[in-house]
Amino acid sequence: MELSIDRTSLLNGLALVQGIVERRNTVPILGHVMLEAENGSLNLSATDLEVGVRTALACRSNGGGTITLNARKIFEIVREAGGEEVKLKSLENDWVELRCGRARFMMMGLDPRSFPAMPHKTEAKSDKTVKAEISVAPGLLATMIDKTIFAVSPDEARYNLTGVYIESPAPGSARMVATDGHRLAMIDREVSGFSMQGGVIIPRKGLVELRRLLDRTEEGDVQIQIDNQIAYIKRSSTEVSMRLVEGEFPDYKGVIPKQSRYQIGVERDTLTAAIKRAAIFSNERYHGVKLGLSAATLTVSSTSPEMGEASETIDVDFKGEEFAIGFNATYLLQMLGVVESGSDVVLGLTDEVSPGVITTPSDSQFTYVVMPMRL
Repeated sequence: MELSIDRTSLLNGLALVQGIVERRNTVPILGHVMLEAENGSLNLSATDLEVGVRTALACRSNGGGTITLNARKIFEIVREAGGEEVKLKSLENDWVELRCGRARFMMMGLDPRSFPAMPHKTEAKSDKTVKAEISVAPGLLATMIDKTIFAVSPDEARYNLTGVYIESPAPGSARMVATDGHRLAMIDREVSGFSMQGGVIIPRKGLVELRRLLDRTEEGDVQIQIDNQIAYIKRSSTEVSMRLVEGEFPDYKGVIPKQSRYQIGVERDTLTAAIKRAAIFSNERYHGVKLGLSAATLTVSSTSPEMGEASETIDVDFKGEEFAIGFNATYLLQMLGVVESGSDVVLGLTDEVSPGVITTPSDSQFTYVVMPMRL
């Protein structure tokens, strides 16, 4: 194989696969990116066996061929090298020569035949394994990911909570839900043509890579196909495939209170700033802050016996009996972080021990539930 390719194009392609490659693994080939040259195109592929990405770049090649190279090292080389063009040439025994500007590198690759096979989209429309197949706007999908992924559980032992649950509550409607057992984020959107029996759990890592793909400037919608084991996503010349999380997602509907006694409206930026200031004295492990409600006032406070205390009052429309409820400040700030700046949020509260429900008029299809904590 011998080819030349624009350095910026190659750098962008290599940057896309960096999140897939495992830093530490017992299978060396999983630390490599596969480069396949064919018909004036260079295909880059990377996988960790659970999530895979493939992207096609234009190049000038002298024949086809396949090589594998350490993904992080070739990324560093292309990033630091000068010149506008990169030349690659495969040599004997899986060695590869790379030239960029006046710099020359010799890299040892691995046998491309040991690279894992990448999943492909099912082409047969009558295939019974296909659960859903849709086309969706990148911006809409990005919003749904942003407003749920932060609530995914980081605990691998609770594997059925390590992804975002996707279902179709009604034909033409898509819902994404994430929870870690302490809080829950749910968002609905209208997606023409989307209908699916049951739901699937998309792994967090796969969604992170998909979200990165959505930030790219390519034109066109995102094509998604979901079957019993794999979610396959394609946008322009880039494909992402991911193995679905096994297990049953919990009954999230039973967690969401049907109504709250009090509905307290507050400006998002004001509440965010107050929580950040109060959290300075919160416990470093639990990050608890207290929301105290009294006549026309919301007080955000925290206390540390070793360090001190902080409190800030906000004017709100509240006329009920006084009470206070504790929440994890991080959980509140992460939710407020995905709400549009300058908008309002509504705190749905009942008493000291009931879950809080937070909504925003700027997005009536987004709901956040957070469990209280004792302070």
